[in-house]
Amino acid sequence: MSQYLTAEELIYILVIAFFVTWFIQNIIKFKRIMEFGTDNPAVKDIKKVLERCYAMFPLENVSFKGQTFKRGMHVKITTFQDKVFEGELIGTNYRNLVCIMTNKLVVAHELSNIRDITVVETTAES
Repeated sequence: MSQYLTAEELIYILVIAFFVTWFIQNIIKFKRIMEFGTDNPAVKDIKKVLERCYAMFPLENVSFKGQTFKRGMHVKITTFQDKVFEGELIGTNYRNLVCIMTNKLVVAHELSNIRDITVVETTAES
């Protein structure tokens, strides 16, 4: 009996190793998909961030150039540096900072550096 593997045995070992690895990776992917649907950590993180934002910006109404904007409104903010942020108004604080949540960011900006705030009309789907 020979101590060395033949080329045929080596090919069988490689094929079996490939399928075992593929099978294990698919089980891991399936498990991640199932966990994502039931307990999404990103949703928990967003809720924690919003809770902190509400605590840091407790005032629900923002008065700006004679207009009042309320928490939850969809607004567009234009700064004097011509930066535009569009999102949901979180609130303001006693230091004259206003906070909005965009699709990607939570932005806090000083009212004194804001040129314009407008309400963005959201279209209702029929």
